Amino acid sequence: MFLTPEAAAAAYREVVLSGIHLGRYGLDLSPQTNLTELIKHINKSRAIERVRLSSIEPLELTEAIIKTVAESDIFCRHFHIPLQSGDDLILKKMRRPYTRSMFRKLLYRIHELIPDAAIGVDTIIGFPGETEEAFENTYNLIEELPATYLHVFPFSSRKGTPASSFPDKVPSKIIKERCKIMRDLGNIKKKKFYKKNIGKKVEVLIEAKRDKATGFLKGMTLNYLPIFLSGNDDLKNTIVDAKIEKINNDNSLFGTI
Repeated sequence: MFLTPEAAAAAYREVVLSGIHLGRYGLDLSPQTNLTELIKHINKSRAIERVRLSSIEPLELTEAIIKTVAESDIFCRHFHIPLQSGDDLILKKMRRPYTRSMFRKLLYRIHELIPDAAIGVDTIIGFPGETEEAFENTYNLIEELPATYLHVFPFSSRKGTPASSFPDKVPSKIIKERCKIMRDLGNIKKKKFYKKNIGKKVEVLIEAKRDKATGFLKGMTLNYLPIFLSGNDDLKNTIVDAKIEKINNDNSLFGTI
């Protein structure tokens, strides 16, 4: 396993736990374990300064995982969760084992336990049978929820998949229009989250390269906020305390160390 003292000695400051079904980690091992126990083990080992979870399915993101992350000072306050659609009929067609109501409860629970958490959401727009009402159900759900950014994907038919033979295909022009609407919503949610964090003190992991456009140091907070900072090159690949000062028109955040 890469989370070892050797990894820390190699100057890694952050690692990402990833997998196709990350939330089902350990269920196929003997003796059986789970992601919650892995998080606790990593947290106890203190071998790495920062750990981030990659995308995790809604039903695999358990109460125990959320609470364990909430209590940790190593794990990032950041979750990325695929929704795909906020319409129950479309979710059923996608063979997704959850409903919009279940997804709503999950995001509000995360927000309750970790109010400053960044929550990313995946959506697929234009799945066969997605009516205007179904699209509006997705839009309205995400607009309501404490999601902080969106990944918006247009549906693309793949030969041999069940969806490729589904009727009621959505015209590409409509898919494109709906994707723009969703991306605009994503920008609104992101800017709202960014503004909410102005004035806060944060820990920032400075990246190894400066931003080409501005020349500033750039880094990431525990809750997935990209920040530009002034400072010397010896701060690269270190974690610094900073204060978020302002946001520009292009949603860029600037802070001071």
